[in-house]
Amino acid sequence: MRWYILSIVSLLVLALTESSLLPAALGSNLRPNLTLIVTAVVAAQLGSDGFAMALAGGLLLDLMSSVPLGLTSLSLLLGNAMASLLDRAPIPSRLFRTITWVAIVTLVAQGVTLVGLAIDGRSVDVGYATTNIILPLVIVNPLLAIPTYGIVNVIIERARREARMAGVRS
Repeated sequence: MRWYILSIVSLLVLALTESSLLPAALGSNLRPNLTLIVTAVVAAQLGSDGFAMALAGGLLLDLMSSVPLGLTSLSLLLGNAMASLLDRAPIPSRLFRTITWVAIVTLVAQGVTLVGLAIDGRSVDVGYATTNIILPLVIVNPLLAIPTYGIVNVIIERARREARMAGVRS
């Protein structure tokens, strides 16, 4: 139960940071996708729990931004689904597998967002978005996934240990 409370609080903090603090600190230029990174790392490690976090985190970001409601959730879910499909490659290192997962989610999520904004009738400069946003994020997000991977694994192991201890006491 504590895992879900921690997840919700973490997603809220990440979404607020990503939508409010990072734009003020970094301007309108390149900003890492904190919610994407964390949900993709969790999805790479736990599967369905990560997908649930991606949906919740995407909805929180949708509510805090000017994009159409559901677009961020859809982009995160489709990105994780594509990463899940491509995850069949025999990558022995869990860390490298997770970094690759985050890169795939970044590419797909940014592409879906561009298409969604174009469908919504917004002006989208695909060339600018590709060279100044998407390609840099394909480098930045996976790099930030490295420390995130370590933190998430510590939390997952602790939650598993607590669940085993609760099972022993019952």
